[in-house]
Amino acid sequence: MSKRRNTRAAALPDVSAASSLFSGSTGRWATSMLKAAALKGEALTAAALRTADTLRHDEWKFFDDVLVKAAVIRLIGVGDLLGAGLVRNVPNALGKTVFGYEKETDMSPASTSMDGISRTANDRVEFKPGFLPLPITHKDFFINLRLLSASREKGESLDTTQVALAGRVVAEQLEKMLFQGGPTFSGMPIYGYTTAPDRVTTVSFNGGKDWGDNTKAGDSFLTDLLAGITALKANRMYGPYWVYAPADAEMNLEKDYIAASATNSTGSIRQRLESVASVQSLKIADQLPSGNLIIVQATSDVVSWVQGETLQTVQWDEYGGFEINFKAFAIGAPLIRSDYSGKSGVCHING
Repeated sequence: MSKRRNTRAAALPDVSAASSLFSGSTGRWATSMLKAAALKGEALTAAALRTADTLRHDEWKFFDDVLVKAAVIRLIGVGDLLGAGLVRNVPNALGKTVFGYEKETDMSPASTSMDGISRTANDRVEFKPGFLPLPITHKDFFINLRLLSASREKGESLDTTQVALAGRVVAEQLEKMLFQGGPTFSGMPIYGYTTAPDRVTTVSFNGGKDWGDNTKAGDSFLTDLLAGITALKANRMYGPYWVYAPADAEMNLEKDYIAASATNSTGSIRQRLESVASVQSLKIADQLPSGNLIIVQATSDVVSWVQGETLQTVQWDEYGGFEINFKAFAIGAPLIRSDYSGKSGVCHING
């Protein structure tokens, strides 16, 4: 995979890169539609929850655009997964609560001979099943029918503040699951970068100073990064790597990098770290707690985003239609994987 340009803009995800998480909604949530689909044996999709609109087409489009833009801004780690195509799509996810996958063993080394006749060790790959719950992440909000009617009468646009906030908090929760893990359902946990049981945790911050420490020297940042990469390579995880630092490290990374054997700056600390050949990107993730650093191999055998339903809104009415309720929701969860023997491509350095 090609190395990304060394720019500050890379710290924010491109809207188009994460667009596959989102889809427009076009209708209202009706219990009768859900019941009818179930009785017919049809798949329980989001489309089955929609019927005639209270909002007009252009009003729905306005809502959807705001929902998407507000959400994508917050998706750093999830946006990386979607942008890199590290996604496992689950069709008809409303009718499924669990995603199943397998861990597999490697084979013993091959043999080299002149005749090719000598027998090698007869191998068989073994599999171990794993299961990931598929929760719904959602936020409700509502608008008043009179306000909606007034906006149409005056030709004014709808107030989209609630839509933007709903999209943001749903996105924040998805991002939090990726970095900090999620709840446990029926004994099945959702692991994140800082909670996956097989993650590499043998590396400590150089000098006991994490990346948010204002007294940490540039050489020490590089020492931490190289130590983490070395530990991953010991697990036969050779990159490329994504590096995530917490919010309190951002200004420290912009300081001048001065090597111990030099007196002049060679650019910022961020630029020096991003110049490491196997590092594809270095980003600030605000859902990564202070005192933590994540280095992850950006391949599907290490991490994927399991996506059931894209971020969207559904609608229903109450109080005779005077209150129009909305639910912004998405179905998805991170899948942090390790192989059959427990080797992981995630290194978690914790102060």
